[in-house]
This record gives sequence, C-alpha cells and structure tokens, in this order.
Amino acid sequence: MALLGFLLVAVLLVLSPMVWLRPGRGETIRGQLRRHVKANGGELNFTKAPMAMPNVALTGYRLRYPGTESGSDFTLVRNDVGSDALEAATDQWRWRQAPLPSLDAGRLEALEQWLDRLPADALIVESGKHTICIWWQEAMSLERFQQDWASWLAMRDILAGSGRRAEVPVRPL
Repeated sequence: MALLGFLLVAVLLVLSPMVWLRPGRGETIRGQLRRHVKANGGELNFTKAPMAMPNVALTGYRLRYPGTESGSDFTLVRNDVGSDALEAATDQWRWRQAPLPSLDAGRLEALEQWLDRLPADALIVESGKHTICIWWQEAMSLERFQQDWASWLAMRDILAGSGRRAEVPVRPL
C-alpha cells in the first residue's frame, strides 16, 4: 500500500508542471483574438503603448492603410487615462495629438461614431502615415470581436487618404 501511495505522489509530481503550463482562459481568448487579427490583415504591436501609465498592459492591433494612401497623424486617449487638460474629441475620448492634416467633416463624424462603439478597454487610438493602431487590453469574446473587426477595417479605409499626399519628385530639365 505504501508503494502505491509513493507511485501516486511520483506521478502527480511529474504531471503538475504540465498543469501549470496549460494556458488559462484569458490567455486562450487572447490567442484566438490574435490569430483572427493575423489571418484577416492585421498586425500585432507589443511595444510600449504611447501612455504614461506603466502598470497597464496594452496590446496594439495595427492596420496598414491600403496601397499608397496615407493617414492623418493623430492620437486619441480615453478620458479614463487622459488628462483633463487635453481637448475633448467626444464624450469618452480626448485628443492627445489633433489630426495633421485636419480630417474633413465626413471622416471626423465617422471617427467619432466608431470611437463610441469601441470596447471599453480600448484606451488609445493612434494613427500615423502608414497605419492605424488600437491599443487595448483584449477583454472581449472572439465572437463579438469578429463582428466588430469589420468596423475596424472600415474605419481604416475611411481614414485612408486623409494624410499628406506624397509628392512625386520632378526631374529638372
């Protein structure tokens, strides 16, 4: 009987690291979200988010503007993490950097509506010449994210072409 007990303890000791290495529910969901993004034209950004709160872990979901279209440079932060000194963009968002060049009325209205539909854990939206990046904590089910992903792609397409036009160099005669 003591031998059986000893063998049971030995087997449990061998199997316990496997249980520890098994991904948790949150890690499994994040993995599903990331695979969906990569399979559907997005990229992941694991660099430090453009935010002064060091203890908030954010992952950037980056979308490239199509073709040679460039985007306007801007950064929006959610009110929860932004300073009151920043100019309000919507009820929930503030401009950390206003768009350069400015967005036309149609694009600005579409952006404001899209911002209000973003998940509550999306804290930063950053647009540059080549990409738009949404920084968030990935707290959403895969099914809901798959439905929302189409609106993220649509916003990228709406903002494409809002940036400065690249001038084609002219050869002197």
